[in-house]
Amino acid sequence: MKHIVCFHLFNDYSGSPKVLKMVLEGLLKKGYPVDLVSSKGGVLDELLSYKNLRKHSYPYKFSNNPLLAMLRYSLVQLYTFFLAFRWLFRKDVVFYINTLLPVGPALAGRLMCKRVVYHYHENAFVKGAFYKTLAALMQKLAHEIICVSKYQASFLKRTNGVTVVPNALPKEFTDRLVFNPEAAFDRKTVLMLSSLKEYKGTREFITLSQRLPDYKFVLVINDTQKNIDKYLENNNLTNIKGGVI
Repeated sequence: MKHIVCFHLFNDYSGSPKVLKMVLEGLLKKGYPVDLVSSKGGVLDELLSYKNLRKHSYPYKFSNNPLLAMLRYSLVQLYTFFLAFRWLFRKDVVFYINTLLPVGPALAGRLMCKRVVYHYHENAFVKGAFYKTLAALMQKLAHEIICVSKYQASFLKRTNGVTVVPNALPKEFTDRLVFNPEAAFDRKTVLMLSSLKEYKGTREFITLSQRLPDYKFVLVINDTQKNIDKYLENNNLTNIKGGVI
């Protein structure tokens, strides 16, 4: 049986760690031994009850200061690069890299001749040079790349070893859904779950809400109340009602 060693940079409650939690939970229930390397304090900590999971944690958080953010990121890459060599002599090890960011362990995995699988959630080609560089490295280092859509995969220069697996919703969530399109249409409610990153389309969503007053727009943001208030103030949107969930 394959031994899965998974690397994820920042363990919070955003989309990519939630998808990773579903993937790992499926593997753990099938009996796969899993080592998870990530930060503390997010949705991935909910997996700690599984006996076939070992968690390796480090302190990490984002910073709005670009220099500090890059320093913290680089230190984690250096740490996880050397940590990865603890599996040097383990057979049947697969390095599972969640998102583009954990490039250090991906490089270590290739140096050790381990199979390296990337789960590629973001579209690097709508971002800056940093993410485009990471995407280029991914295409060199990965044995297999799992993309979340055909559209996302179409930006890659590489075509071999690329698999499309759309993101799914947890079963405990879908089991509670009642499919009633007529009632949904009558409610005229538009829901968006996102972060405050500009490329997510938050500003466009707010603009639509202002242009379509007959509809109710609900925006759920994965961030602190302080950052949300600052975003609204900077964009002259203080008239928008909001609260913490």
